[in-house]
Amino acid sequence: MKTVIGLEIHTQLSTETKAFCSCKNDVYAEVNTNICPVCTGQPGALPILNDQVVEYAIRAALSLECEIHEISSFDRKNYFYPDLPKGYQITQYFHPIATNGHVDLNNGKRIRIQRIHIEEDAGKMFHSSETITEARSSLVDLNRCGIPLIEIVTEPDMEKPEEAREFMEKLRDILRTIEVSTGNMEVGALRCDANVSIRDKERSSSRVEVKNINSFKFVQRALEYEIERITEVMKNGENVPQETRGWDSLTKSTVSMRSKEAENDYRYFPEPDLPILVISKERIDRIKKELPELPDEKAEKYEKTLGVTRDNAKILAKDKTLSKYFENAVASGLSAKDTSNWIVNEVLALFNSDSTEFNHERISIDNLKKIMDYTNSSKISRLVAKEVMAEVYKSGKDPDTIVRGKNLLQVSNENELISVVKEVIAENPDTVAKYKSGKTSVLGFFVGGVMKKTKGKADPKIVGKLIKQLLDDEN
Repeated sequence: MKTVIGLEIHTQLSTETKAFCSCKNDVYAEVNTNICPVCTGQPGALPILNDQVVEYAIRAALSLECEIHEISSFDRKNYFYPDLPKGYQITQYFHPIATNGHVDLNNGKRIRIQRIHIEEDAGKMFHSSETITEARSSLVDLNRCGIPLIEIVTEPDMEKPEEAREFMEKLRDILRTIEVSTGNMEVGALRCDANVSIRDKERSSSRVEVKNINSFKFVQRALEYEIERITEVMKNGENVPQETRGWDSLTKSTVSMRSKEAENDYRYFPEPDLPILVISKERIDRIKKELPELPDEKAEKYEKTLGVTRDNAKILAKDKTLSKYFENAVASGLSAKDTSNWIVNEVLALFNSDSTEFNHERISIDNLKKIMDYTNSSKISRLVAKEVMAEVYKSGKDPDTIVRGKNLLQVSNENELISVVKEVIAENPDTVAKYKSGKTSVLGFFVGGVMKKTKGKADPKIVGKLIKQLLDDEN
């Protein structure tokens, strides 16, 4: 069986005001305060297109290698739901602003983008129950009505849930780099609807749409669940209904919401209150020149010109703040390869442990340089360096103060270490016997024992040399 996956991604644009009125673009404001006659659909209120929305849409489309159309137009998508007070949504159906783009995955697979169009967001529903199926009452916040979106529609080029997750993550990184959206799925700035169907040699299932996916992890899990469910239905010889299902993050399953609408159910027709959108070639060229270096381009540069490993390069290039931190560290004189390892393996581990976003102020470049210098000059071990870095992260103290205050300088005097080495050897006669029988790999065990007794302060190179000397002398 073959899985076919396509995505529809709604991206909130980080403009100052809404798409067609002057209300603030702020979903965190007090409920129902950022509203006006235009975004709440009052009779006689007329929309005016926010030019910053057009600017951001062009920026995104160019970054996704799309063809920008110099002439596009707006349409009305008609449907009735409590969070849509106008009874229709202004969108671009017949003539979108951009088409024919793509994003390349890390394995080289190209995911085509069918179209990008501008539209406005609907309000937000608050349900009395945490699960979709048990809600008995709902409230509506209209602050989100009219917030500008771009909808990015892919071709059905994905076959695996992990490909959909990677596509979403790469898209988020691009949108953040070009500063058109926060890309934060958890607060709805990036929302994904996934369309999935299964094909075998004899037949194909109907297309099922999965909504309410609010994290990258859940994009993958929702698709995995739905693929398994559809496959089981088909194996039983039953038909898969064409429907819209919702992802329930509590039960880790999808639930049926409604039958899937056909496009003509929305009764699209041209928006009578907005003129044709005309974009000059000069404007497109100007925006293209102003685009920053994108994550994949930056990663390639780190790998080819700085000698950073491919995996490290991709991690460092994903986030604009992180890449700037890395570049500034290298500019200060630190080795690119060494610095990339420290940042990826040690610095980011501290932020990941707290589930917080990277903040360069927590570990300044000066403090990173001091810790690396301590380690490279063998004044402290790598193990102790991790301890120092964790303390800098938590307290903001200077590394020098921490090293001196806790007496962490590495012990490299052989006379000081020999007694500890002898003690560890004496405590492990069985391991000594293994070494004498030819298993030299146990040397690491003895080194680890000495490091433990000295609380990581011993110089491991000297410890290794002393252990080998003593064991060989016994032979």
